[in-house]
Amino acid sequence: MTRAEYDASMQIDPEKERRLHELVTVFLAENAKLNLTAFRTEETCWIGNILDSLSFLDIVSDFPDMKSLLDLGTGGGFPLLPLAIMLPDVICTGLDSMQKKIAAVERIVQQMSLQNVRCLLGRAEELGRSPQHREQYDVVTIRAVAELPILLEYAAAFVKVKGRIVVWKSMTIDKELQESLLARAELSCHLIAKHAYELSEGFGKRQLLIFEKTSPLLPKFPRGVGVPKKQPLK
Repeated sequence: MTRAEYDASMQIDPEKERRLHELVTVFLAENAKLNLTAFRTEETCWIGNILDSLSFLDIVSDFPDMKSLLDLGTGGGFPLLPLAIMLPDVICTGLDSMQKKIAAVERIVQQMSLQNVRCLLGRAEELGRSPQHREQYDVVTIRAVAELPILLEYAAAFVKVKGRIVVWKSMTIDKELQESLLARAELSCHLIAKHAYELSEGFGKRQLLIFEKTSPLLPKFPRGVGVPKKQPLK
């Protein structure tokens, strides 16, 4: 599939597409100063960041009541910022533990006047215990790189009961899925669907894993700062 074919298949509203290209321009200016991503050209950023983020739109109809979304480990703002542009009625919150990354996202948000974006600086293990954030979000997205048991322990603290966790992963994760069985049971996060998609220009196939949280999180989760990473549930 060529880039033109993929872009056409997305059926992006022209004004929103203009805003997405504006995001690429603004983001690359920040990236030149801070090295937020390895994608340093308009083409690679468009495919590797924008279109990869927008794969979420393929499944968004499964979340008809979504009013709030938390992007966990948002980094340079993906998928947070493209989804905020495409879903203006959803309050989109980006969380990251690195101050320079959150500051960069805040500058992009301000420059683009994105009214439905919020930014949080902090550790998931700590904010996940705050009444303001614990089990308060309809959907949690995770494009950050880590093993599923770690990601699910972080995300389960923020997503509502009956809410969804959407994780970006490669196609070769059978071992990781097997090793996440204990975490899924402990955290009441059940894999309910997989969505495969393919990006153009050699970026290849990827997939979204969709989990539903079926009951309130046990008080012992998330564990202390650094523990989920050092001692994953598996």
